[in-house]
Amino acid sequence: MSHAITALILPDPISAEAADRWDLVAVPLPGDLTLLHVTHYYTAYWQARLGISSYLEIPSEAPGRPGLFPREGVVTTIAIELAARPDSSFAVVLTDYFGGTGEQWAAMSIGGRPVRSVNSINTALRALGVRATAGSDEFDTVGLAAHRSTPDYLDRYIDLCDELGV
Repeated sequence: MSHAITALILPDPISAEAADRWDLVAVPLPGDLTLLHVTHYYTAYWQARLGISSYLEIPSEAPGRPGLFPREGVVTTIAIELAARPDSSFAVVLTDYFGGTGEQWAAMSIGGRPVRSVNSINTALRALGVRATAGSDEFDTVGLAAHRSTPDYLDRYIDLCDELGV
């Protein structure tokens, strides 16, 4: 069985209006977290459409960083709008597993500080305030195992990127 998602996770309540403006569907997680599925194509589209030229300060050759990890600076803009505060905290996570073999990767910003890569999704979740329950890690505590794939509605961003020449 596979697990392949890319998502933005915020620890604060989010603005439903901002989620609608950004064409995102909020998925509540335990611990007052909110998961919003995103993809590299989604962030590349919004980056180009808004004319944003910045990128997250994640080395493009960071060890283990998948090629389609959303590095576009618009991620920070989206998180700030969703949280309705400039010092928002968030994590961007990626999983790509099949049959228990694969990879995960995460980057996070805490309290509005610059985004940095971390060694695991659990590390990012801990920084967002998640405390693992007995017998589970942070990933399982917030129920990420139940979110196994990226929703189909984000597929349209592949075509939108093509239309913009991105």
